[in-house]
Amino acid sequence: MKERVNLEYLNLYQEIPIFCALALRNLFRKKESQEVRGVLIVNTCLIGEFAASLPAIRDYMQRNKSVAVDLMVSPPLNSLAERVRGVRSVYTAKSLYGRRIEDVETSSQRLPSYETVIVMRASKDALQSVSMIAAGEIRTSLLLYGRYALHLLVSVLRRRAPKQWREMNFEMLGGKIRDISFEEIFEFTQSDYDSIAHLDELQTSQKKIVIHTGSSWPMKKWNNDNWVAFLREAHDIGNARFIFVGGSDDLSDYACIASRLDFPVYSLIGRIDLMQLMLVLRASDYFIGIDSGPRNMAHLADVRSISILGPGPHFYMPPNGKDIVIDKSNGRGLFQMFFARRKGFIHQITPVEVYEALKKLWNS
Repeated sequence: MKERVNLEYLNLYQEIPIFCALALRNLFRKKESQEVRGVLIVNTCLIGEFAASLPAIRDYMQRNKSVAVDLMVSPPLNSLAERVRGVRSVYTAKSLYGRRIEDVETSSQRLPSYETVIVMRASKDALQSVSMIAAGEIRTSLLLYGRYALHLLVSVLRRRAPKQWREMNFEMLGGKIRDISFEEIFEFTQSDYDSIAHLDELQTSQKKIVIHTGSSWPMKKWNNDNWVAFLREAHDIGNARFIFVGGSDDLSDYACIASRLDFPVYSLIGRIDLMQLMLVLRASDYFIGIDSGPRNMAHLADVRSISILGPGPHFYMPPNGKDIVIDKSNGRGLFQMFFARRKGFIHQITPVEVYEALKKLWNS
């Protein structure tokens, strides 16, 4: 059942009653204490969603320079959220997805009072935390969320590209979509850079190509045979080093792929956190991967990328027109997002197509 139905995504229905509970909480909220500490932005989501939201969050902070801003994110995002320029404090709450990477020990956190709490993405844990604090106002994305769900359905029926979730994040925070550079978003320390400087995998004059293969949903996963065939072709493209990234669940795929190649490939899987992954991406030349969190982080790092996409609608497209997207769905595939089929759209993508995309980037 678990392999045929995407139970993880079906958890999203829980967000609607949580938004409603927060709206009700706003009507009967505790009175503010005298110690009001600015704005709390609640964004308990997955890696890719968080990466897509960061330009909008920085835009909000730039438009409200006199306001102190705290973030609440899911536990794996903590190290990256702490490097967002201008953020004062970061708190954690589990997302709705219940992934294993969120099962970490967290110290007890006492949140202050806030003038405003803005809930971009919610969860049961976030609801519990917000319910315990005094807030002058609680804003939720319930109406925007509902309208966007309808918009996605219409986009699928009309086979049109939907409005990007990146733009929706700007709307949630009262801004207008615009490009914000990597340097405007993040403030890394010398210690952060030192934490990746010792990695042997990065000690090379070769062009560094970061690879991410993993997905928890088979309709979004390109199979290992395809990766092997692609890498055998790509090995002869020039002076390149292939570096795999991902979580511990991706180790078996890497071992399978690497064992079938007659040249070395490299792995940082399970060895770096998201903050370090962002710096690795920033220091790399190319990214190739499926629809995933690291893929959206690559867009944020502005490293040239090739996205191998499965079912649509696709609302995390790269903002830079130089990046390449390989997609056979033509905007279709909502069924495949939730239910598995033997032959998905991503399985129609060939190793030759990905190799030709890499050659295009390489030669440009």
